[in-house]
Amino acid sequence: MQKNDGSVTRFRVIDTEAYFQMVKLSLAETGSAQVRVTGNSMWPMLHHLRDSVTIIPHGKIRRGDVVLFDRQNGRYALHRVIRTGEQGFTMAGDNQWHVERDLPYAQIVGVVDSMVRNGRSISCSKKSVRFYAWLVTLFTLPRIYLRRAVGKVLKPFRRGRSRV
Repeated sequence: MQKNDGSVTRFRVIDTEAYFQMVKLSLAETGSAQVRVTGNSMWPMLHHLRDSVTIIPHGKIRRGDVVLFDRQNGRYALHRVIRTGEQGFTMAGDNQWHVERDLPYAQIVGVVDSMVRNGRSISCSKKSVRFYAWLVTLFTLPRIYLRRAVGKVLKPFRRGRSRV
């Protein structure tokens, strides 16, 4: 990956399961783990390969928290908690249109405590970050339902589709 100044940053690619086993081990031994953000599901808060997050073991999960979730199929998700309940929780990425419901708390690896952006740590307890989380959770479900409704209205006008 080439930077603006011409220097090159090299990334070592390792197996996902091996990587997250190291994350879980670090959580158990030190009480925290640093995880590089990959993907765009949490944009604009977290940027692909630019940002990283500090994960800590979870206690009580609150609406607006960002959690690292083990899907138990070899994939992991770093998404925001939209709703909590006694049996499970609902989560979605800030930049996603899909909500995952009724997820078990037992599959949460940890909760994001802080973000590291350009070498600067930003606490998730900071008022501005909590306010952003509140706004995102407030508008996640309405924005998803609105997008679906607009998609249905515009479906007949999409190029390449027949109007039967």
